[in-house]
Amino acid sequence: MRKTDTEKIEVLAREVARDLSLSLFDLEVVREGNRAILRVYVDREGGVSLSEIETCSRRLGAVLDVEDPLEGNYVLEVSSPGVNRRLRTPGHFTAAVGNRVKVALAEPREGRRNLQGTLVTADDEGIVVRGDDADHRVRYLEIRKANVDVPQDELFGKGKKKR
Repeated sequence: MRKTDTEKIEVLAREVARDLSLSLFDLEVVREGNRAILRVYVDREGGVSLSEIETCSRRLGAVLDVEDPLEGNYVLEVSSPGVNRRLRTPGHFTAAVGNRVKVALAEPREGRRNLQGTLVTADDEGIVVRGDDADHRVRYLEIRKANVDVPQDELFGKGKKKR
């Protein structure tokens, strides 16, 4: 059985995104039964339009059909990482410095499983999150999941009650 070549998929996705003046933010291959779901996240300063995502999906799909780096059947999903984007790599964290983040820890620390605050620094080893009580240094290996945390009132404005 042939194995899925994620490195080749990443190179191909990066090339297609670059040709459209987009950047490859992330990708993941998830297995569900006998098929794979290939999720590709593209981005650009100022955001990505739906038509750009559609164009990227069509072009990447055509390239993947020719290059065939995925084993078996698969579904291709192309989207923007969104404002509350998941942070996985040191580069993701570095780009998010100064933003509010939510970090779920793999193991509890001082009775806490979650940290929330401003991402102060990110380096090759880990991050520093400034919470209400203190700065917390967290190594990447300690992070189960992390996302940028944009509050809803920042996204949609504070609602006005109608009477």
